Amino acid sequence: MQAAAQDVQELNQEAVSMEMQDTLIVVNGRKITVADVMVFSKATGVFRDAVCRLVELDVIRDKMAELGIEISETELYEYAAAKRRFSGLQRAEDMNEYCHSNGITMAQWLAVTKDELMLQKVRAKVVAERDVAEYFRRNQELMRTVALSRIVCRDEAAANGVTRRALANESFSELARQFSVEEGTRQCGGYLGAVRRGMLPASVDEKIFAARVNEILGPFWESGYWSVYKIEAIREAELGNSVKKEIADLLFKAWLLRVIAASRFEKAK
Repeated sequence: MQAAAQDVQELNQEAVSMEMQDTLIVVNGRKITVADVMVFSKATGVFRDAVCRLVELDVIRDKMAELGIEISETELYEYAAAKRRFSGLQRAEDMNEYCHSNGITMAQWLAVTKDELMLQKVRAKVVAERDVAEYFRRNQELMRTVALSRIVCRDEAAANGVTRRALANESFSELARQFSVEEGTRQCGGYLGAVRRGMLPASVDEKIFAARVNEILGPFWESGYWSVYKIEAIREAELGNSVKKEIADLLFKAWLLRVIAASRFEKAK
C-alpha cells in the first residue's frame, strides 16, 4: 500500500515538470497547433462528442458516493500500471514521450485513467447479472440473427432474372459475382453477414425473419436499387459472453441517460 502510494506520488511529481504544448507538429514549416485541432474537432462533431463524454463522466462522479464506490490509491496504481504495461509504456522515458507527443501531462493522463476505472466500477455496480438475464429473456427473439447473401441490381428486370436463376438452383454466389453491383459483397459471392431485426428496411426485415434456410427472397426495392436475398443460416440467440456484454452496455447506457436527465444544467456565463 505504501509503495503504491509512493509510486502514484512519483507519477504526480513527474507531471509538475511537464507543460501543455501548443504546437503539436510542424509540417513543411507550418505548425499544427492545439487551436487547429479544436477548430477541426468542432467542425467535424468530434468536439461535441467529447463534451457529451465529459458530461457523462461528471454525472457519474456525482453518483459514486451514493453508490458507495471508492477508488483507493492502490487500485489506481495497479490499474494505471496494467494500462502502461498493455500500451508498452512501462519505462518512465516512454511514458513521458507519450504524454509529450499527445500534448498532455502525466497528471492529466492519470486523471483520465482514474475516470476509466471509475466507469468500470460504476457499471459493475448498476448492471446486475440478473438484469442482463431478464433483458435477454424478454428480448431473445429480437436478438436472433439471420446470415444473408445479397445480390444488388440496378433495375428490376435484371433482379427478376437473377431471382429466376437462383430459384432454378444456380449458384447464388456465382450469380452475385457476375451480376451484383454491390462492390462490398460481390467479391465475397454476395455474402452480407448476420443481421438482426431492425437492421434492414421494415418490408425486407419482415420477410427475412419469417423465411427458412436456403430460401430466396425478393426482389426488393431498396435505396434506388433492387435486391435479392438468400437465407444462409438462422442462429438463435444465446446468452454467451459477447451477448452479455452487449446487453450490459445497453442497460448501463439506459441508466446513464436517466441520471443525465435528472441532472441540472446551466448555460455558461
